[in-house]
Amino acid sequence: MSRTLGWLASELGGELLGNPEIEIRRVVHPSYAENEHDLALVYSASVAGIAEARAVQTALVPMEPEVPGIPNQIKVARPRVTLARLLEIFAQPPRVAPGVHLSAVIDPTAELAENVHVGPNCSVGPDTKIASGTTLVAGVHIGAAVEIGEDCVFFSGVCIGDRVRIGSRVIIKANATIGNDGFSFQTVEPGSAELTRQTGKAQPTDSEILRINSIGTVVIEDDVEIGACACIDRATLHETRIGRGTKIDNLVQVAHNVQVGRKCVIVSLAGIAGSATIGDRVVIAAQAGIPDHIQIGDDCVIMPQAGVTRDLPAKSYVGGSPAEPRKEFLNGLMQIKRIRTIARRIKEFGERLEKLEGR
Repeated sequence: MSRTLGWLASELGGELLGNPEIEIRRVVHPSYAENEHDLALVYSASVAGIAEARAVQTALVPMEPEVPGIPNQIKVARPRVTLARLLEIFAQPPRVAPGVHLSAVIDPTAELAENVHVGPNCSVGPDTKIASGTTLVAGVHIGAAVEIGEDCVFFSGVCIGDRVRIGSRVIIKANATIGNDGFSFQTVEPGSAELTRQTGKAQPTDSEILRINSIGTVVIEDDVEIGACACIDRATLHETRIGRGTKIDNLVQVAHNVQVGRKCVIVSLAGIAGSATIGDRVVIAAQAGIPDHIQIGDDCVIMPQAGVTRDLPAKSYVGGSPAEPRKEFLNGLMQIKRIRTIARRIKEFGERLEKLEGR
């Protein structure tokens, strides 16, 4: 794939300096630029020196500050935003042959619209509907009575449970599972966790553990992306929901009954327990934990490894475990670092006091 520099400048809404007829064949880090056909990404001071050392000839650069010494440039106001569009142009989507692969198993009652691509060893259950433009790459399992919108891409090993509803332009990465039963059990007699909460002491019991089936579903709204090996459990009775435009990283757990708002970002290894409610535009960083029935307000930011223990009002910015406001969390870290100095000073004062008492 190649595009002329002039065409790219026009498509990206950038200002062109240099030769518009240059054919751009690759988008690269400045360290890997070899000739004028490589468009280097030079939009920070840390890589400007690399670009100079490599004698980069063609680059995407910011409007300000200027980057001298590169003869062919596309200047843009927001390079990171432009990068998203640029890489969309040069992206190579999964290669799946049109139609349904011979090894795929499609139930006769399933409805596949035109231009649906089904790769090797996929299965589609009864009464499932898949809209136009959707691609199942390979080894994808779609259960019964599932509804899938237009232009979705499900990568290898994705498993979609029965009755799940998925909107349009949804991307689900390899081996993610949507619509498993929730982790929901109940002891016949009061169990050890219940008794321990009541008494404050560990109370071992041997009661039978009953399974509570999840008979609800999962709803994934439009423009959601779900990372590899992420798990989203179906609701006990109604629905687990992921709001429009939300992006979920690899290895994230979203439990039964959880409600996630619009345009949230949930980073790898985060866990959201059952019946928690996450507002719109919330950022949950890596390894953060949200317990059951917690409510997180709109526009909250939860730092890495934070352990949330209570409801958070809108626009909260928290870190630590238990989570507290970021300023208090960072202040606490600074105090911990001062302990060694304080201990040394106390020892010095003690030695001086002993000398004074000796006099």
